[in-house]
Amino acid sequence: MDNIGKSVIILSLLGVGILYGISLTSFVESPYVPLEAVAVGTHEGAFIRTRGVITDFRVTEYGDVLTIGVNKTELPIFVDSAGEALLNLSYGDEIEVQGRVQLYKGRYELVAAENGIKKLIYGNENTSFVSQIAMRPEEYEGRKVNVVGYVGDVYKRVFYLCDEKGKYCMRVKVEAEAGDSIISELQKGDKIIAEGVFVYDPENTRYELNLISLRRC
Repeated sequence: MDNIGKSVIILSLLGVGILYGISLTSFVESPYVPLEAVAVGTHEGAFIRTRGVITDFRVTEYGDVLTIGVNKTELPIFVDSAGEALLNLSYGDEIEVQGRVQLYKGRYELVAAENGIKKLIYGNENTSFVSQIAMRPEEYEGRKVNVVGYVGDVYKRVFYLCDEKGKYCMRVKVEAEAGDSIISELQKGDKIIAEGVFVYDPENTRYELNLISLRRC
C-alpha cells in the first residue's frame, strides 16, 4: 500500500475516534453538588452542577452576577455574558447551574456560561431586579411591576431603590396619603420588593416607579 493510502486510512480512523469521543462526552454530565457544599469550598476548582433559588441579580462591566440560595446559604454565580438572556430570569426562579468553583475576594462562587443555566421552577415572572429594568426601561414603561432592590437615599415622599452595589438606582415616588408611614419605616440598605407602575416623566426626562405597596424580602 502506498503512503497516500496509508495516510487516508490513518486520517479516517482518527476521525472516527474523535467522533466517538464526542459522542461519549455528550452523555457525561458534571457531578451534582448541594449548594451548601459548594459555598464552603469543598469542591474548589471542580466543574460541578448545583441548584438554588434566585435571590439577587446585578450587572457588572465584566458580566452578570446572580445570587442563588437554599435555606440560609447563598452562592454568587458569575456569568460571562452580555446580559440579554439573563434578563429573562426572575426573582424566585429555581435554577440549575453548571460551572467551575473558584475563590473570589474571600468568598466561593461559581463561574458559568449562559448555556450552563437551566430554569427548573418559575418564580414570579412579574418580579424583576433594578439592574434588569435599567438595561431595558422602555420595555417596562406603563406596566405594573414588582422590583427587588436595596433602599438607597430616603426623602420625604421619595426614595431610591438600587442594586446591591448601588450602580443602578430607581426613583420611587410615594403617594401623599400613605407616604409618611411608608417612608418612616425604611432604612438605607433594607432589601425590599416594591410594587408599582413604572412610568416615564417627560418633564424631568427620567423613569420612576409610582409606588403601590412594598414588602421586605
